Amino acid sequence: MIELQHVSKRYRVGPEELEVLRGIDLTIRAGEFVSIMGPSGSGKSTLMHILGCLDTPTTGTYTLRGRAVQMLSSTELAQLRNQQIGFVFQNFQLLPRMSALRNVELPLVYAGVQSRLRRERAEALLAQMGLQDRIHHLPNELSGGQKQRVAIARALANEPAILLADEPTGALDSVTGQDIMQLFRSLNDTGVTVVVITHDANVASVADRIVFLQDGQVTDDSQQSGGSQR
Repeated sequence: MIELQHVSKRYRVGPEELEVLRGIDLTIRAGEFVSIMGPSGSGKSTLMHILGCLDTPTTGTYTLRGRAVQMLSSTELAQLRNQQIGFVFQNFQLLPRMSALRNVELPLVYAGVQSRLRRERAEALLAQMGLQDRIHHLPNELSGGQKQRVAIARALANEPAILLADEPTGALDSVTGQDIMQLFRSLNDTGVTVVVITHDANVASVADRIVFLQDGQVTDDSQQSGGSQR
């Protein structure tokens, strides 16, 4: 599914270059549930941007489902993101003037799906998230947990190969956060590949595998016995 080989990322800051990732080697197989952990400044966000095709490596290679990401044009990268990757963010990033239904439909609009099929797909996903009675509510009429469930439904709209979540419980209380992680667990049990970026060990422990970053390098890569909360 995902293969990074000797991936480094450098940014120019004034006259100097800042190396954020340093020779990352990482393979994620289809159907895995992986947490990527590390303290602030470890390179987690930069790695997420590369995994999500929002940025490309300075050196090294990133292959996603057999495609060399760094060789793609900006248009091809946008298509890859829309078709292969579902994003879930800490602050939900829902459009405030659109209902839950319209927010979930949005990726399908970009994909050119017909209106009737868009609505059917969005309604089914919201029902899967337990939100069938909230489809016409605006984001400000939803709780934090409900907003994140809408965001997850939106991320699944185009049936992506990978679900990439960046601190998905960071804006939630601990109980709601656990519910969201169990939802990821359930989705993974149906075959969805899930990668969660987090600094929280309790969140990470739900996954089957934890990759730890420190100073832009992988310092540990450990399999868990089925995820602590399976």
